[in-house]
Amino acid sequence: MLSACPGSGKTRVIIAILLQLAERVEGSPRSIGCITYTNAAVDEIEDRVKQVGSNTLFERCEIATIHAFCLRFILRPYCWLAPELPPAFKILTSDMSLFGHLVQTVEDEIGRRIQRQTFDDYASIRMDVNGTPAGPGISVGIVSAANAMRFWELMRYRGFIDFSMILYHSLQILQNHPFVAEGLSSRFAWLLVDEFQDTTDVQVAILRELNQHFRCGFFLVGDENQSINGFAGARPDLGKAFAVDVQAEENMALSHNFRCATQIIQPAETLIPRHPPMRSAGNAENYSGSVAYHHVASAKEGIIRSFLPLLREQKIPLGRSAILAPWWRHLVPVARNLRNLGIPVFGPGARPYQRKRLFASLAEQLGASAESEGFMHLLSVEKAIFRLISEAMGQTRFDVFSYAGRCTALKLVYAAKQTADEHPNGMEWLEVSSASVGQILFHDEWIDMTTAQALQNSVQEMRADMTARNVDLDNLQVSDLGLFANPENAIKLITLHNSKGREFDAVAIIHANEGQIPHFAARTRDEFEEASRLFYVGITRAKKHLVVLSDQSDYRNAPSRYVAQSGLNQA
Repeated sequence: MLSACPGSGKTRVIIAILLQLAERVEGSPRSIGCITYTNAAVDEIEDRVKQVGSNTLFERCEIATIHAFCLRFILRPYCWLAPELPPAFKILTSDMSLFGHLVQTVEDEIGRRIQRQTFDDYASIRMDVNGTPAGPGISVGIVSAANAMRFWELMRYRGFIDFSMILYHSLQILQNHPFVAEGLSSRFAWLLVDEFQDTTDVQVAILRELNQHFRCGFFLVGDENQSINGFAGARPDLGKAFAVDVQAEENMALSHNFRCATQIIQPAETLIPRHPPMRSAGNAENYSGSVAYHHVASAKEGIIRSFLPLLREQKIPLGRSAILAPWWRHLVPVARNLRNLGIPVFGPGARPYQRKRLFASLAEQLGASAESEGFMHLLSVEKAIFRLISEAMGQTRFDVFSYAGRCTALKLVYAAKQTADEHPNGMEWLEVSSASVGQILFHDEWIDMTTAQALQNSVQEMRADMTARNVDLDNLQVSDLGLFANPENAIKLITLHNSKGREFDAVAIIHANEGQIPHFAARTRDEFEEASRLFYVGITRAKKHLVVLSDQSDYRNAPSRYVAQSGLNQA
């Protein structure tokens, strides 16, 4: 088990070990599995393995998120062992319209009006190892266990399951049919598990089932000081207990940080000391960094008066900076204010239309493709097509990522470029592109004609959104749409949770107030410790410059306790 501090280059270590283990099984029927936390991490590891390894070694590696791993090797091939699953099930995500419809149905049945937090609460529920409803929506939200069970019942009736059901039913198959676990542990000589500190109770139970057959080794990589997903059932002690069970060596640690300047390391180490201590290394050791803390009237004022001048003074490109907040709602007014000032931003509130509009995601990718000379966005176009089909047709079409899907994606890109030449105005481009995209997808048999028409209707919804937000449609450019797919020149607005794994030359943390971090609902020691780790993660996203802002937007606001505990109030 390897403990890796922020910026320690653990991805490089994972790739080196992955290739070394793949060499051992080359020529055998066995494989090496690598389970990581996000699809972005999967893409990064795959790209790097392809760059430094041979094709034969890459073919011995199976790199996936835990959900994709369970789908590929347990749930889809053995779904017949779980009769409660709908046949040919599809995956429901919280940004699909059906999700909102199911929530509305459950709430209507109990005679309760939709509230501000309703959808977030339902999105946070999950099944624990016993299939019992759990998660923040249950523990501190408005969702009852009965509501959750009814929600899942309706979901299955419509032929869908969610991510928590993927894990729970995979675990049930492994527990009730040991031959599946035995076969899987025989297939993989080793399983590398990244971000192990955020492994949940169900995920650990799945790994335990595989370990029972003693045919598979485990290499665990993580950092308990960055365990921030307790809301999803993750606990650092779960990983420790599993490491003991598999008799893993626990004396390996990476303490050299190749990302952060010494000035950034200091508050992080003050907040959560490491053993051995974390220190700057490599180029980061020579960075000229800075740390500043301000208590301001509002987050918007703090960004304008403290963060933007820093970017100008240090000549930091906007695309290499980020604004982090405890909750996405904190970012929306900041994004709108910066957008009104003509400063490009990427994140919640940055879009002048609702992201859920059917054509929005694909339009953004095609807009970026139209503005770029090459085809660097082709895979992103394919992913957008996949999501569109899933949302509009309720179909999971993995063949989008085949040769046929690539041909369709190329057609769409060429059409987008031609349309941009003929219609440089962003609104006109949207209207013409929605029609041509619908025709191409219909002709290539990815969607039906009803969905093709829905694409054009969604553009009118986007127009209404932008009109309501006073967007100058006459001067809207195709590049404005592509910005959200290719945000290289925009300030990133990210929640602290979603910033994990990211790095920026300059970072501003806003709403560093008591009641926000830690959250006002925090009561237990574990919850306060997780909040401190979340603040730690935010600090260590900065490579060179960090600005932390608490605010007095509410008279009751006080600086977060972690400002003092990290020594930032002395900065």
